[in-house]
Amino acid sequence: MPDEQIHNAEAGKHHEIEMNSKYLTSHERVNELTSEFTKVLEEVLDKDAAEIVQLSEIGLYQWLRDRMFTASTRALMGDELLKDYPAFCVDFFNFDSDFLSFFFQLPKAMMGDAFPRRDRIFDNLERWSKRMHELSGGTPVDPEGPAWEPIFGSRLNRARQLDYKQRKLTTRTGAALDLGITFGLSSNVIPATGWMLMHLLDPRADPAVLAQVMKELREAETSDGSLDIALLVSQPLLQSLWTETLRLYTDVLVTRNLSEDLLLPLDEDGKRMVTLHKGDNVFAPSWLGHHDAKAWSSPGKPADSEFYAERFVAKDSKTGKLSFSMSGTAGKFFPFGGGKTICPGRLFAKQEGLGALAMVLLRFEFDVIGFVDAKKRDSEEFPGYARAFAGSGAVVPGGDLKVKVSRRQMR
Repeated sequence: MPDEQIHNAEAGKHHEIEMNSKYLTSHERVNELTSEFTKVLEEVLDKDAAEIVQLSEIGLYQWLRDRMFTASTRALMGDELLKDYPAFCVDFFNFDSDFLSFFFQLPKAMMGDAFPRRDRIFDNLERWSKRMHELSGGTPVDPEGPAWEPIFGSRLNRARQLDYKQRKLTTRTGAALDLGITFGLSSNVIPATGWMLMHLLDPRADPAVLAQVMKELREAETSDGSLDIALLVSQPLLQSLWTETLRLYTDVLVTRNLSEDLLLPLDEDGKRMVTLHKGDNVFAPSWLGHHDAKAWSSPGKPADSEFYAERFVAKDSKTGKLSFSMSGTAGKFFPFGGGKTICPGRLFAKQEGLGALAMVLLRFEFDVIGFVDAKKRDSEEFPGYARAFAGSGAVVPGGDLKVKVSRRQMR
C-alpha cells in the first residue's frame, strides 16, 4: 500500500478489532455465517451428487477444497464475486502457496507468476467491489439489517466495506484487505478439513474410528436433514479429531515485541537463564510445542509425530461415558495464536470444518483407490506436507487420495 493508505489503515485498526468482536466472535453472528455456509455447501454437494458418482475417480482433497472455497466465499462475500471471477479459487490457492515468499521478499525472478497473479486477484476484487457498490446504490446494506444478502453477503463483509470508506481507504486497498479476510477464512480451515477426511478414509486407519465419527454425526443430524451445529461441535470424538488435526498440521509463528526486559529460564530447574531486552522481537513457532514428545507421547497413545484421532478423548471409568479433554497440554497448544491477537475466526473455523466434514460424510461413501503425490503420481504413501514455507497456518497436503464416490444409502 502507499504510505498514506498504510497510515489510514493503521489509524483505524481499532475499528477492525471491534468489527471482528461484533460479527466474527459473537456466537449468534458466527451461527448466522455457518448457516449460510452450510446452505451453500448443501447446494454444491446436491449438484455434485448427480455428477461425481458417474466418475471413475476423483482427487478427494482437490474436490473438497474447491467446494468449501465456493461455500465460504459466497457466505462471506455474496453471490456475485464468483460469478464475476470464476477463477478466484484457483488463483487464491496459488497465492496461498506463495504467501510467505512475499513475506520473505524473495526476488521476483524466483517467484514465477506470483506477482502477476496477485495483481490479477487485486484487479478482480477491485472491479467486483466497484460494481457491487453500484448495485447497492453506493452504500452496502446495513450490517444490522438481514443476516445475509446477495450483493455484499454477510454482516461482516458489509461492515468491512463501510469501514473502508470511514478509514478513507481506496478501492485498491480494499481489494488487498478483501484478499486478506479470504486468506484468514480459507487458507487454514480448508486444509484442516482435508486432513481430517483423508485420515478417516485412510485404508490403514482403524475402521472403528470412522464408525464412531459417523455415529456422532448422525446424532447431530436433525429430522429435516440439517445439522445441529451446537451439538456437532461438542461431540467428544469430533472435537478430538479437530484438535489433533490442528496439533499435527498447524504451524503458526506467534510474534511479540517486548515492552520490557524479560528474564527467561532455558531449563526446568532454572539454572540457565537468558535476558531478552525491551524492543526485542520474540518468535514462538507452534510447531515446536505441537510436536513436543514429552507433552504428547504417553502410554497407550501413539508418538507425537503420528495422527491419533482419539488423543483428546477421555473415558469415565465408572460410567464409560466419553468426554473431550485437553488436560496437561497448557502452553503447548496454540494453533490460533494467543492473547489479544488470537485469530478472531477460530469459532467459525471449527463450525465450518466440522460442518463440512459432516455434510460430506453423511451424503457420500468413498472407496479409496490409492494415493498420489504432489505431482499426481501414484504413491504407496499417505500424503505428506506440500513443499512450501511453513509458519502461516495449516500446512497444505502434498498429495491426495484417489477415490470413487457413491451416494450414501439412507438409514
